[in-house]
Amino acid sequence: MLFRKKVQNSDYAVTEEIPAAAMQMPVSPPKGGKRVAELTTLVRTATGNRKYQQDAVYVTPSRILASNKITRVLALVCDGMGGMADGGRASRTAIQMMIQGFQRIEKEPEVNIPAFFQQGIRTIDRVIYDFPKEDGMGSGTTMVACIVEDNRLYWASVGDSRIYIIRNNQMQQVTRDHNYWLRLLEMVDAGQITMEEAMAQKKKEALISFLGIGNVSLMDINTQPFEMQYGDVVMLCSDGITKTLPDQQIKRIITADAVRPEKKAEALVEAATHINSHSQDNTSVVLIHYQEKDINNKSKIRR
Repeated sequence: MLFRKKVQNSDYAVTEEIPAAAMQMPVSPPKGGKRVAELTTLVRTATGNRKYQQDAVYVTPSRILASNKITRVLALVCDGMGGMADGGRASRTAIQMMIQGFQRIEKEPEVNIPAFFQQGIRTIDRVIYDFPKEDGMGSGTTMVACIVEDNRLYWASVGDSRIYIIRNNQMQQVTRDHNYWLRLLEMVDAGQITMEEAMAQKKKEALISFLGIGNVSLMDINTQPFEMQYGDVVMLCSDGITKTLPDQQIKRIITADAVRPEKKAEALVEAATHINSHSQDNTSVVLIHYQEKDINNKSKIRR
């Protein structure tokens, strides 16, 4: 495993020292004046076989890291809940509000990013909860969010969209799925039910936390940044990816030399929609690649 186990404090989940010792290798700065560090970003989304697009995504354009100021990149994936009224409006609202908040802090010299995420999640949750109800139903959306501050990665999650980190041909999910399965596992650990009884539950995947639930408390936020190394890839995705593609196939696409770097997000979405051509859900992915690049080869640098 790349990361240590998360610990839960009531419903607000924080993360311990996330990088294990093997992950805490020093990150060397670019050598010489001809190479720079860059956060390359990619995004792809598709409606699949659904009538409406209820996913919403955003990522800051690729950024070359500056030597004299902090560089920050924001990435977001929200999956509006199809069983609730106007999940698309909920996901778009969550994206817009988080972008507005990020714009206020983007150039600040010092920012408490975990606190920014926690406050933003609670504010967005309340706004969506207050949407007018249709036939007694409210609106809701999941959200995964990342802010990379130079090479320091912070993330937040509410719901069952996911964040993965890929390093040295290893891939690790760093968020939990906030569904009833979490509660079932707690009951198994407490000896209240058996694993077989938990597996037999039909509502294992029912969400127990999302934006719009009102007074949201279950969220995953890392309080200590994860230090990225050259070559690391961060993937944010809706469950249109993870419920269709197994982890091994996701990793193969991201690490494959045969897939050009600028095509990897597109390749993931196309693979999912190809495999499940009859009932594919909305499918979205954002990739952040931390890498060292040669500034003399301008064709390789996306601005």
